[in-house]
Formats: sequence, structure tokens, C-alpha cells
Amino acid sequence: MRKISANQIITATGDCLNFGIVTIDDSGKILNIEDTGGQKPTARNIEFYEGVIVPGFVNAHCHLELSHTKGLIPPNTGLTEFIRQINLTRNLPADKPAAIQAAHELMVYNGIVAIGDISNSSETFLFKKQQSEISYHNFIELFKLSDFSEKQIIEYAENLRHTLQEFGLSGSLTPHAPYSVTPKLFYEIRNSNPTDSIISIHNQETAAENELFTSQTGTLKTYLESRGFDYTVFEVSGKSALKSILNFINPDNNILLIHNTFTNEEDIKFAENYSKNIYWTFCPNANLYIENRLPEIPLFLKNNVKICLGTDGYSSNTTLSVLEELKTIQQNFPEIPFRKLIEFATITGAKALKFDKTLGSLEIGKSPGLNLILDFDFELNTISKKSNILKLV
Repeated sequence: MRKISANQIITATGDCLNFGIVTIDDSGKILNIEDTGGQKPTARNIEFYEGVIVPGFVNAHCHLELSHTKGLIPPNTGLTEFIRQINLTRNLPADKPAAIQAAHELMVYNGIVAIGDISNSSETFLFKKQQSEISYHNFIELFKLSDFSEKQIIEYAENLRHTLQEFGLSGSLTPHAPYSVTPKLFYEIRNSNPTDSIISIHNQETAAENELFTSQTGTLKTYLESRGFDYTVFEVSGKSALKSILNFINPDNNILLIHNTFTNEEDIKFAENYSKNIYWTFCPNANLYIENRLPEIPLFLKNNVKICLGTDGYSSNTTLSVLEELKTIQQNFPEIPFRKLIEFATITGAKALKFDKTLGSLEIGKSPGLNLILDFDFELNTISKKSNILKLV
């Protein structure tokens, strides 16, 4: 049993305890949370740390299987060129298992306890079964950029899901993006998943994505047609990408909309009206890496939506750290309170991935992990550029 304290404890459920004490058992389960009334504990059996204790982080969107592409794709090229580079680097000769393991270990070190991981193949499944420090929900991602029929694509995905089940891992079939999934494949995915499933879809990551749906023009359409995608099966809706495809997704699913770099307020309201289970998932450093632009996060806060965070993968990021994502948000949108940032990084992501019974917040009976944020700016009550993580539990 351990008793752990710090200058502040952020529970992610609304409480901020000055010099609070968290008691955990040997397995990491929280036995008690004590409010000391702001009095610094002096008992010898209490571990005291200078900094702020928060729950373990949730990385709601990652591409672990692309870990071998680190440093191979130049930044700030725009999404269309980025997709082209992914296609060039995805199958390059590399020690993929070693790259996957190194990325996983880095995320453990960075205090990440749960991940929503995109899987186009089974390359990461065996590794994840053997490594239990992080809870994974695996998104078996489907797209129609091939000569295979929708039925064949679903059959391949079902085989992957069967492999997941053999390894005892959680997972669901999910569409890649509005521009890469035909209406027929959307329906096949919907019919193949249970009503309580979790869906993850890249959304409005570039202006060309909306252009494709409003007028069937733009660089993204031109490139993907050269790869064999048939856009004659799409209707020119005159609406944004999100408005054009959201009705293909079961509103009873948890729906993680990823990136949202070019999402406007009308889109936000449309999605929130469509389903109460929308989770807006931001990957700020990847957005800067690819399009050199950030989503207008305060606009989403204004509309009182659920926000979680991801790191994306090494193809579009230089590191895999939720804290670094928080720093980017804080530096660009300093008006967002620190406690709200911690909610993004913990409990909301845990709810999105349905890990919130055990992870995401400091509550008695949970085993969420404890992260200590060092070099915290107590004067401004937020993280600083120098802040880093020490994983305590």
C-alpha cells in the first residue's frame, strides 16, 4: 500500500485538492482520496512530490502499426501529399515489431494508460496481447481504395476481428474517412458492428475534403481517383463532408470524429444533434505536421461538446506524448483552463473508448494510474514549456 501526495491533485471529476493524499494498493487500485484542507502532509509514510498529480492519460487516436515511418514523411505538405507519402512508406522494408515495441514503451513512459489504435492489419495484435501496461481498443479500419468489393473488404475485416478475439482484445470495424469509404461500405460496416460499438473516423482534416463533397473537385479527389477510387458512387450533396456521411453511422455507437481541422460551428451543431455519443478527438501536433493548422478548439468548447485527445502516429508526429499535445493547445489557446485540458486527456477519452469503469479519473475503486506533472507553473496554474511527466503508478 502507498500513500501519495503532491502540491495539487486533479481528479478529472471536477475536484482539485491542494496537498491531497491518494492511497493505492499494490495493484494500483485507489483505496482512498483524502482532502487535507490544504495542509501539507507531514507523516513519514506519505510519498510527497513537488508538482501536480493527474490520472493516467488516454490517447484516443494512434497509428501504432506505422511506427516504422518515423521521420520518413516531411511536414507541412498538406493531406493529399501526406496520403501519397503514406502509401509509399507503409510497406517499406523495416523492423516493424521493434518499431512498434519502442513506440509502445515510449507511451508507457509518457504516462499513457489507454489507446484507441488504428489497425489496417494484424501486425500489432500479438504484441498488444503480450504487453498489458496499456489498455487498447483496436479500430479495424476499412476503405475502398482497392479493386476488392465491399463484401470482400468486410470478409477481410471479420477475419481480423476473429484474430482480435482470439487474443482477447477489444475492437470494432470502423470507416477510414468520408472520402475513402463508399456508401455501400458504410452500410456494411454499420451492419457488421453491434449497436454498442465504437466508431472512429478521420473527419475534415483538409479543406479539399469538404470541396470533394460540395462540388466533386479538388486535389484530394484528383489524387484518389488516380489510385482507382470511383467517385461516381457519391452524390454531389452541396454539403460538408461530415454532413454528407454522418447518417451512415449508427448514432447509438460511440463516434470518435478525428482531427476536425476544418469543422465549423454549423457542422458541430449538426453532429451534436445527430447523436449524443459524439467525441471530438483532436491531434494538435499532427494537424500542425500535416496541414500546419489547428482546429478552433474554443469553438467546440463554446458548444459544450465532449473532447478527447490523440497523438496520431509517428508518420505525422515527432513524439507520442499526450502532454506534448496539451502543451500545443495551451500555447495556442491559453484561455482554456488547465483542469479542462486534463479532462480532455483523461476521463473523456476513457468514456469514448469505454474504459471509464477503471480508467480516466481518480476515484475510489478505479486503477487509473497516477502521473506527476513536473515544472508546473503554479503562478499561472497551468503547464509550462518545460513541464514533463513522471509516471508514479
